[in-house]
Amino acid sequence: MRFQITLEPTRQGVLPLNYQYELSSWIYKTLNHGNSEFAKWLHREGYINDYKRFKLFTFSNLKVPEFSIDGDRMHIESDVVKLIVSFYPIDSLEYFISGLFHHQEFSIGDKKSKASFKVRTVEKLSEPEFCAVMEFRSLSPVLISHKKSPEQKHADYKHPTSNHYGKLLMNNLAMKYQAFYGRGPEVIEDAQLDNKEEPVNGHPEYGFEVLSKAKSRLITIKSGTGQESKLRGYLYRFRLKAPSELIRLGYYAGFGEKNSLGFGCAETDKNNYITS
Repeated sequence: MRFQITLEPTRQGVLPLNYQYELSSWIYKTLNHGNSEFAKWLHREGYINDYKRFKLFTFSNLKVPEFSIDGDRMHIESDVVKLIVSFYPIDSLEYFISGLFHHQEFSIGDKKSKASFKVRTVEKLSEPEFCAVMEFRSLSPVLISHKKSPEQKHADYKHPTSNHYGKLLMNNLAMKYQAFYGRGPEVIEDAQLDNKEEPVNGHPEYGFEVLSKAKSRLITIKSGTGQESKLRGYLYRFRLKAPSELIRLGYYAGFGEKNSLGFGCAETDKNNYITS
């Protein structure tokens, strides 16, 4: 399920450039109003694969047509702001989730500045036709990290053109699939997907290619608190070759890591679909 939410600023607001955590909190609070048990389970547990937990939802950056930047603040100057919220399909929850967002009013921001909105419309977006090779454009930064050893305290944030990036992104999709369905596809142990669409190391069904310059975004989570952390993702266009069910999962649940914090949301232009 994917929804486009049209927001109306209730007054001229000022947002910190790092608003993803606050926006994620609003989504959880909205779900909690409709079904507190579901929201608590999603927040605390989610779908589990071994020791990894996945929420299987993501959201885009706010699309603000008119704005100005002052330091680390964004002044909203538009009458309309749009947001994509995307959940890996659970058909029985479609009308429940859609109804929750209607007529909502909320504020997000930090101690220094806030912006207030009311929901004008909630539109369910039609499902694209998924196939084995598709091109995407990120709507929020895609985050891929890697630890060279278990002893490494902090993971390295990978650039999309770095070695193993494609393999890590594909394995992340495979683990999400396993967490949801309790079965395959298997992760790629020995293959290395080095940003190529061609068959790699005996895995002709997988491929990854960067199609544009990757723009780095360093996002601060829980800014100004003892739990503050900084996460780096990248905005870029890419081509993905994989089984269509994995591509579908990435489209709805998000590509890469930290999707429920607003990372990895992407869209595809149907004119760029490549059938196979």
